Amino acid sequence: MDDAILAVDGGGTRTRAVVVARDGHVLVQRHTGGSNPYDKVDWAETLTHLLRDISPVPLRTAMIGLAGYSAQRPSSRMQEEVIRTALGPDVAITMCSDVEIACIGAFADGPGILALAGTGSVIWADDRRNPPLRIGGWGYMLGDEGSGYWIGSVALGRVVHFLDTRHREEAAFATRILEALGLPIDPDAAGEALLEWQRVQDHPRSAIAALAHEVNRLADGGSAEAVQILRQAAGFLSSQVMTARERLGQPLPWSHSGSVFLSRTVIDTVSHHVGEAPQAPQFSALGGGAMRAARLAGWDVDGPWLARLRAGLLRD
Repeated sequence: MDDAILAVDGGGTRTRAVVVARDGHVLVQRHTGGSNPYDKVDWAETLTHLLRDISPVPLRTAMIGLAGYSAQRPSSRMQEEVIRTALGPDVAITMCSDVEIACIGAFADGPGILALAGTGSVIWADDRRNPPLRIGGWGYMLGDEGSGYWIGSVALGRVVHFLDTRHREEAAFATRILEALGLPIDPDAAGEALLEWQRVQDHPRSAIAALAHEVNRLADGGSAEAVQILRQAAGFLSSQVMTARERLGQPLPWSHSGSVFLSRTVIDTVSHHVGEAPQAPQFSALGGGAMRAARLAGWDVDGPWLARLRAGLLRD
């Protein structure tokens, strides 16, 4: 065992790392909180702590996928500096966005379109012949339609509309959202409590995005309001998948990643609009990063190697 490769998947909610030996066996797995520099002030410390003394053998290459990263964006140089400082000068480092390694994993480094919808949302399309194509991914101030944050914002919008109007037909949905936040359901008390909840959040975007899970639970329980919100979110995502197909000029298969796609309502609605069911992701983003790092190292990434990688990742 003379060397190894490293893969990192740094998202807005959690950051994971894996060290893989030349034969495909997983040596180390670690995970910690989110490392998106747009809404986590401690992102640098999170990455540094995660990568400290991570490998028992010398690292040859590292594939690092981070939320918010773009080689063309000056602000991403800080991300590069943190990673290079943590890993040292002897490791060949390749950096990309977290959605890129998620797409690599979903299609085992083959062509396809990945719809990622977690805290944020973005579509990544790669036909393996032309430069990859990004649709969406503009952040919560400019877009991120269909994301967990978007779903949570719409749900909260319905709550405050109820608190303003007191329309009885809106009370049931608003009450469930208030209960999910641990707030009073009495409209006379809920308003001030909701404003205070908003004020004290350390990571408001993540806190609002977390409400998407409650919206999904309500949809599964038969809430028409929740189903409507999720179908609207799915409409945005499916439109972006079809835009990617149109721009590439070919109907590549699509797959998905992110917590929003835990919703059967979302998956079924996107499938309906796109005209086909998604391809099940073959590997996680972490697996995608590992296989790309191994290929950059010049290793033979064959079927048995991938099988050992998959088995190791499943034990996490």
